[in-house]
Amino acid sequence: MCVTALPSVAEKVGTNRIMIAGGKFHYPFGNVDLSPEQESGWRKKMVQAALNLLARQVDGVSVCTPEEASG
Repeated sequence: MCVTALPSVAEKVGTNRIMIAGGKFHYPFGNVDLSPEQESGWRKKMVQAALNLLARQVDGVSVCTPEEASG
């Protein structure tokens, strides 16, 4: 499982579950545009989406956004 802004790199190294980062390249689990309170809630949603993706059965490589992983 990899959360990244560079899904093509994650795929090349053999990651089978890839979630496209909700944040920017340097901080995929952070959002400096939000207040600390808002960012805390945002991070919780990102972590939950990553956990949902880990719980899924996948065949081959699965690349999704946080919204797709949450659904």
